Amino acid sequence: MATRNSHVNAYRKSKDLKFLNENNEFVLPDEFPDYGSAAYWNARYREEQTDSYDWLQPWETIKPIVLPRLYDNTDAEILVVGCGNSLLSTELYKEGYHNITNIDISDVVITEMAKRFSVCDEMEFTVMDATELEYPEECFDCVIDKGTMDSLLCSKDSFFRVSQMVQQIYRTLKPGGVYMMVSHGHPETRIGYLKLKDLVWTIEHASVAKIPLEEFKNVDESNCHYVYLCTKNFNPKGGIENRPQ
Repeated sequence: MATRNSHVNAYRKSKDLKFLNENNEFVLPDEFPDYGSAAYWNARYREEQTDSYDWLQPWETIKPIVLPRLYDNTDAEILVVGCGNSLLSTELYKEGYHNITNIDISDVVITEMAKRFSVCDEMEFTVMDATELEYPEECFDCVIDKGTMDSLLCSKDSFFRVSQMVQQIYRTLKPGGVYMMVSHGHPETRIGYLKLKDLVWTIEHASVAKIPLEEFKNVDESNCHYVYLCTKNFNPKGGIENRPQ
C-alpha cells in the first residue's frame, strides 16, 4: 500500500494554498483526490491548459537510461501511458523516434496535446485507460510510464487497477520489449506489482537523484526517484535470451 509520503509529488504543482503552512512549506493533507479518475484530471488540465509539466524527472535526467534500451531502433513502436502534458514524447520525437502513441484517461489533455504538437504528424494522441489497452498482443517495443503507476496507487481499487495495467502492458509488449516505469516508490513498494503471476520478464532498477525542492524538505524523505526496467523474455518459460541484432 502506498504511504502518505509516496503521494508528495502528486501535489508539486497544486495551486491550492491549503497545502502550504505559514512558512510556505508543503504539508500533507489528510485525504488525497482519486488520481485514477478522469474527472479529476479533466478539471486539473482545464486549469493548466497552457502548461507543460514533467512529473518526477525531466527528459534530460532519464535520457541516459531510456535511449540505450531503444537500441538505436528509430522504427521502434513506443507507447507512453498516462502521457499528461509532459514533453517526454516530443523529446523522443526530436531524437528520431516518431512511432509514438500517447494515451491518457483525460480527453481534455489529449485534445490539448494533439493540437499543441500537431507538427509531430507521426505521433498519436488517444484517449484511453491504461488498465484497458485497446491494442493487440505484442505490438510495442517499448512502453513508458512516468508516474502513472504512482497515480493509480492513489486511486480507488488501487491494487486491482495497477495489476490490470501491468498485465495489459505485458500483453502488448513484443518479446524483448521493455516496460520503463519512473516512480517515486522505493523497490520494496513497487517490485511486487511487477512480479505478478505469468509475467515473465527480467526486472532491473536504477535510481535518479531528485531535483531538490525547498518546500518539500519537511515531508519528502527520499533523495531519489527510481526507474524500473522490465524486459519481456523471448522464452516464456524463463531465461532471457539475447536480443536479436
